[in-house]
Amino acid sequence: MAVAQPAPRVTRWSSRQPELSQREGRAGYLDTPALDDLPPHEESLPKSTADCWNRLRDKDRVEAELGLYETGGEEELFDASAPSRLIARGYRRIVFGDHGPYVEFEASQIVWENLPEVILKPSHAYYDEYWAQGGFVKLYKQKRSVQHKRNPPTGGVRHDREGGYADYKVGMCYISPSQLTAATRGARASADDARSRRWKK
Repeated sequence: MAVAQPAPRVTRWSSRQPELSQREGRAGYLDTPALDDLPPHEESLPKSTADCWNRLRDKDRVEAELGLYETGGEEELFDASAPSRLIARGYRRIVFGDHGPYVEFEASQIVWENLPEVILKPSHAYYDEYWAQGGFVKLYKQKRSVQHKRNPPTGGVRHDREGGYADYKVGMCYISPSQLTAATRGARASADDARSRRWKK
């Protein structure tokens, strides 16, 4: 007798913002993940990028609204404007920068046929663009680091950081979580399993 598969848990980013003041901080946010939480091809991931009030606010929001955690996961991610359109199978981590949060992917995790509109920019540009049909999802494929840019473009929060306003990696792909819907199947949808993927204290 066939065993029925559990239905996917679908979550969507909303416009609601959790309350978090500039004075608030969270113990343990800067710890590195346990080795069991790392992708099999990596010995370590960068430390948490949620290190100040605006990044902690965004971290809370991404976790609450999409159920996605900073250390990465196996969730299938869909175009929020067309939830049947698969964009990626799994993600590497979430980068919390001063221009907002971005989901980071390896190229192998992206369903490229669902991002058919491509804008290849000159070599001095920081990224190339890949767009889903309808223009809602925009993927940035990083070409240059922003380590020398102490502050983000207009609309971000200025912290005048020596190491740059965001930890974008050359060759990685980035999409705003506001453009995605996440689906989790089976055990990964449980509360206990979700908690196990948080940054460890």
